[in-house]
Amino acid sequence: MSFMKRQGRYVVAAVAVTIAFALSVQFGERGVQFDLSQATVSAQEGEEEAYRFSSLRILNRVLLQLKDNYVEPERIEPAKMLIASLEAVQNQIPEFVVSYEVDEPEQSPEKVVVQVGSERREFEANSMESLWEMSLRLKEIFLFVEQHLPEDPERKNEDIEYAAINGLLSTLDPHSNLLPPTYYEEMQTQTGGRFGGLGIVISIRDGQLTVISPIEGTPASQRGIKAQDRIVRIGEESTINMNLNEAVNLLRGEPGTDVNLWIQRANWPEPREFTVTRAVIKIESVDSKPLAEKVGYLRIKNFQANTYSDVRTHLAELKEQMGGMQGLILDMRDNPGGLLEQSIRISDLFVDEGTIVSTVGVGNKLRETKSANRAGTEPNYPIVVLVNGGSASASEIVAGALQKNDRAVVLGDTTFGKGTVQILYEFPDDSALKLTVAQYLTPGGVSIQNEGIIPDLRTIPVVVTPDSVNMFLSQSMQRESDLAMSLANPSTQPDAGGVVRQIRYLDEDALSEDEEEFVNPDEFREDFEIRLAQRLLVAAGEEHRREALLEKLQGELQSVFDAELAEIKTELDKMGVDWSAGESVANADYELEVRTSTEGPWEAGQEIEVTAALTNRGTQPLHRVKALTRSDNLLLRHREFIFGKVEPGETREWTVTLEIPKDSASRHDRMEFVVSDDEQEFAGEHHFDLPIQGQERPQFAFSYEVLGGNGDGVLQAEEDVTLRIHLENVGAVPSDEVMVYLKNLSGDAIYLNRGRGTVEDLAAGGTEEFDFEFRVRRSPEEGVARLELDLYDMAYREFVQKILEIPVIEDVAPVEEAGGVATIGAQGAVSHVGAHARSAEVARLEPGARLEVAARSGDWLKLKLGDREVWVSSDKATTADGEASSGDSVASWSRFQKPMVSLNPTQMLTGDAAVQLKGTIRDEGLIQDYYVVVQRQGGPRDVQTRKLNYERVDRDEVSFDAQVPLFEGMNRISLVTRDESGLMTTESVYVYRERS
Repeated sequence: MSFMKRQGRYVVAAVAVTIAFALSVQFGERGVQFDLSQATVSAQEGEEEAYRFSSLRILNRVLLQLKDNYVEPERIEPAKMLIASLEAVQNQIPEFVVSYEVDEPEQSPEKVVVQVGSERREFEANSMESLWEMSLRLKEIFLFVEQHLPEDPERKNEDIEYAAINGLLSTLDPHSNLLPPTYYEEMQTQTGGRFGGLGIVISIRDGQLTVISPIEGTPASQRGIKAQDRIVRIGEESTINMNLNEAVNLLRGEPGTDVNLWIQRANWPEPREFTVTRAVIKIESVDSKPLAEKVGYLRIKNFQANTYSDVRTHLAELKEQMGGMQGLILDMRDNPGGLLEQSIRISDLFVDEGTIVSTVGVGNKLRETKSANRAGTEPNYPIVVLVNGGSASASEIVAGALQKNDRAVVLGDTTFGKGTVQILYEFPDDSALKLTVAQYLTPGGVSIQNEGIIPDLRTIPVVVTPDSVNMFLSQSMQRESDLAMSLANPSTQPDAGGVVRQIRYLDEDALSEDEEEFVNPDEFREDFEIRLAQRLLVAAGEEHRREALLEKLQGELQSVFDAELAEIKTELDKMGVDWSAGESVANADYELEVRTSTEGPWEAGQEIEVTAALTNRGTQPLHRVKALTRSDNLLLRHREFIFGKVEPGETREWTVTLEIPKDSASRHDRMEFVVSDDEQEFAGEHHFDLPIQGQERPQFAFSYEVLGGNGDGVLQAEEDVTLRIHLENVGAVPSDEVMVYLKNLSGDAIYLNRGRGTVEDLAAGGTEEFDFEFRVRRSPEEGVARLELDLYDMAYREFVQKILEIPVIEDVAPVEEAGGVATIGAQGAVSHVGAHARSAEVARLEPGARLEVAARSGDWLKLKLGDREVWVSSDKATTADGEASSGDSVASWSRFQKPMVSLNPTQMLTGDAAVQLKGTIRDEGLIQDYYVVVQRQGGPRDVQTRKLNYERVDRDEVSFDAQVPLFEGMNRISLVTRDESGLMTTESVYVYRERS
């Protein structure tokens, strides 16, 4: 839990993408090998031409591998894959919508209607018996799409094909997918275990690129770079608002090359330059620590190419440091897996005989068994393996091999349950298919697919704060069985193992760790499970066999169990809960009443107390009673109501405080209560409805000025510039804090000096200014400085994101002093940010408006407009002496503002199959288009989406009235709209359809 949070906080400069359970193997005469070259599908590249996704260059190669190698051919359903592929593509292209009708959710439609903009065409969808027929149908559809799809310079056609491939693969299992080139490259770096770089762990702290720790012995540590140093510049680029992946790409490079870093340290007045020479950096997947009583601690973070050799090195070092080995803690908590071959070798290191793992491939045929060899096996010291719900794949192989071969005691929580094997197939575009080709079996022929490795000693953290108790956190953790389309467990025999002892403990480490900011991820930290494992290994003596060891440790375990339970009971006693044990009562007779501190409906941003009162109507006491909640709303899911012992006729209450987020949309939620004791769920269904009313939110509009430089309002090379943002809250409620960011998208041509800040207390209708600062070093490519502006209110999760394209123009006439008053001509005039027609528009000025002249640049006049200065072409005005007019000179302001949307569903709770949705969209400019998306998400295994109602608009206001089909359960109905400037609004409401 807290350990997982700690592991997730940091990014090593080596890694931009995690491998996410990637297992890559090749089966041959020599056994199981990692061999990408044998998995490569060769192909000749044709001549360079514009990429057409209808060519299906990669998709057809994927289908070839599916046909020959997929582990469960019966899962390959061409009709279902066609629909999934099209639905994935429609998520990439706003103008593309696929619609169809079915009587049952799992049924494949006979026909599908494809809409591209205003063009529609119907295609056969269910008359396909092979993958190749599906390929031909996709090609036919994609040719139609290409014919009618409008040009978009930001769209990459390769990404459309990748989306189509991953859509069809999603119907198979959660681990078969296509890795685009950038992701595949990162995965190779991770599994290869080496890269060219500096050797630092970095993170973002307070918006700044920060060194968490230098890795000992690397170029960074040798040059004196320290933890908490701020990297303000890499080479010629400012790191302001640079994300981690961008920083990683700049820090990595060929070994032997130099990179210049500008470092700001707390006690330095100015940043200092460090020149660091890149070297081959080894990604450490193993670390270790000698503990007291000659107990060694060894942590395996993941399985990469050098993990086995590193484990042997660390074991040798531990023995030397401690003068021998009494016992070993092998920590694989939160280890997502990696290379299968490495996990087999490490298992063999500790097991002298017996099966390590078997693989079952296509047609449920046994493909290969790997067995242990006596040669090179470690001495028989006792071992405790630590695992949890984040231990997956290769780490489960090691844990299972040691447990089932009677070599180690497994301690912790049930593992993730990924019992499948993937192989990589490389393609000519540098992408790769990761395809499930087999399931593996632990010794005894037992699959852990969806089941995981069950620990011998299950540890359960209990977190107690002054106002809450969490005793069942592990039950809410997502595992393989929760993932959509996970493969079934093929075992014909159940696992004979099981938990020998369950130990709850008071997790005090979690509370202290969450408050820490700078933590070295490689720093060893003892927690309860490490302390327990060490205690057990010391008590083990020379006994190393798992079953005998568990028997020997019964007394020690009982002592730990009693001590931890006493601490928990003491804390619960303080909260009025008797957690004493007792006999579980069959057919418990009870009542559960749920009430709230205030009556609903409840408003977004409101805090409410939910109290559950349980009354024992039976004649026997109930012990350790609790109620856990289920809901489609994450806010209401996995809430714990702790009652403890309830005497006959007694009523016990527990209250949970809910803080409804300010950004919550209108919705009607259902909260189900599952009541149980230590041994069984009680009969009875209990639910409570919570209608939530969404509230008005702040909304933002902005315009900008270019200040500084030579005063012409236009960017030129070698200028220091202030970009002033004029921010307005056009919503109905105030914003307590708006975070403002400017991100450079023009490489080293632009250097940001100030790129982030906050605007506080922005009232509804109020305006504020914020200044960014940057230097134009040279003209960027295409003569345009590209800068991304982000405005974000965290409380309401309201944001605006806009890429500003500001021209860099060198041939602008010098700015000269000028005076007098300019009178705008009869046609009015458009004012600009700078003295050039390519600069952004500021406002349309009224005919006859009289404005003071501040300066001149060639044929352009700089005019004073309130507290701003704008530029107008001199042929749109006449100048003379006189007084400026005091009235309103502006016919309309030009500003960037997202379309404003109002949604009004006729019902929030219904038993009908559809709901009527009405609403309006308004924009200061032209609305480009809109569409509606309906999503049902009850959990990671239960996700359904439908897109509908695409309309091209091209006017400033539109009303809509649509019948929206509903899935059973909670439906998120979102309207997505764009305006002519590319700004997008997504407005959502939630409608609950009662289950039949």
